[in-house]
Amino acid sequence: MFSLTVLWHRLLGALLLPPLLNLLPIVLGAVLVRRWQRMGRLLLAFGVVLTYLLSIPQTAIWLARDLERYPVIRTADLQAVDAIVVLAGGKRPAAEYGGNAPGSDTLVRLRYGAYLARNSGKPVLVTGGSPVGGESEGAVMASAMRDDYGIRPRWVESRSNTTLENAQFSAQMLKAAGVRRIALVSQGWHLARAVPFFEQQGLQVLPAPTSLIRYDGEGVFLYIPASGAMAECRTLLSERLSRLFYRIRPAG
Repeated sequence: MFSLTVLWHRLLGALLLPPLLNLLPIVLGAVLVRRWQRMGRLLLAFGVVLTYLLSIPQTAIWLARDLERYPVIRTADLQAVDAIVVLAGGKRPAAEYGGNAPGSDTLVRLRYGAYLARNSGKPVLVTGGSPVGGESEGAVMASAMRDDYGIRPRWVESRSNTTLENAQFSAQMLKAAGVRRIALVSQGWHLARAVPFFEQQGLQVLPAPTSLIRYDGEGVFLYIPASGAMAECRTLLSERLSRLFYRIRPAG
């Protein structure tokens, strides 16, 4: 059964995030331009400029600046933790594999989590439920980590549908096993929200960011529109909306 909370978040995001965020002014401007020419032109221009800004690498870098607050860790830092926790980031139907596979965000987190586990020998917990129904993301992650990276997670948390629930349900499993100090793996922009949730559960957290917002080239290349930059701008805006949601409705 899918999560109504996640459905609500996605519907709200569809209205407040690209592509509707920048398409609506263009559509509205086209409708109004004949009757209210100045207003229509302003809306058209605003929509076009916003579309450009939300498609360039430099905007993604600006949006990520205060979210990516944690530095890359050293493998030696893992000696101080008891376990590695890898957060889910979605799954996808994968007919070529005969089932589900990790989504792109989940895949980069799994790869880094496996790298850290292999180099430290620390046990791994993967966490993710079924926010849109079907097989849990935790189960998909466990299979991929075992089959693709040769690492069998010690714990698989598969009830959570939000980052807050990731923290709540994972903490229950970890504390029952005597774990108090963890390395938390996700994208840097996501850890800004996820780390406090895990700390609120009484865990000591070492942030382990991966897939930081970086681009090859500099100068003029950062102002050339790219599909990857457009996707990252949407993701970063979505994360900011999520942070605003939890400020309005505190976690607890």
